[in-house]
Amino acid sequence: MYLMLQAATRAASLLSRYFDAEVAGLDCIPKGGALLVGNHNGNVVTPDSYVFAAAYYRHFGYHDPLVALAHDFVFRIPLLSDLAKNFGLLPASSDHAHAALQRGRKVLLYPGGGWEASRPSKDRDRIDFAGRVGFLRIAMRARVPIVPVVTAGAHDGWFVLSRGDRLARALGLKRLFRMDVFPIAIGLPTGLIVGPATPYIPLPFKMLIEVQPPITVEGNEDDRDALFRAYSDITGSMQAALTTLASRLPGRQRK
Repeated sequence: MYLMLQAATRAASLLSRYFDAEVAGLDCIPKGGALLVGNHNGNVVTPDSYVFAAAYYRHFGYHDPLVALAHDFVFRIPLLSDLAKNFGLLPASSDHAHAALQRGRKVLLYPGGGWEASRPSKDRDRIDFAGRVGFLRIAMRARVPIVPVVTAGAHDGWFVLSRGDRLARALGLKRLFRMDVFPIAIGLPTGLIVGPATPYIPLPFKMLIEVQPPITVEGNEDDRDALFRAYSDITGSMQAALTTLASRLPGRQRK
């Protein structure tokens, strides 16, 4: 498995150079179990996930493998399923997350899922977890801190016209594949990108990733008030960080 991780890190390091990526704050990640929570970008391509993973392994080595949660659609595809498992990916579920956290692992997840990853380009600098609080329940149940991982620039590689949520409902994608979007975008190499599983080649816009200090979530997972407060605090903190990072991107500096 270590050989696979090393090969993946080398490949992802090429992506880091392609995007002139900067990853800061890795020392904020504590020892022991922690839930790393990021804003999702780029739909099926998600280039920032690979850039961050490469930086994680360069910084910490391979003795503490990062566990990432992926949409279960990935595990329905022959060969890709085996490859995903070799890289430490698990189908996104609270049980898988909790088991990994109980083993003291770092678990990376994206609460916004496809909804956030397919957000229109006009909202590229917006945190949008769609009100989902499952990640908070996971952290409360496992009694681990949440470590925000905020990315700016990774959503610039394509131009999303619409996330296509109405079309997704009409096609029954939620029932069939647990997908609530059918994005319509413009990008390489086909020009028009249609659908949640259509790959594309992201343009090499600069990417900035920053790991924020750990946040301890208080309260019980069944306490709706505690969940609401924690959700508001964490998304608010991540939004402030994203706004600051985005202002540092070339061509995006505020006047």
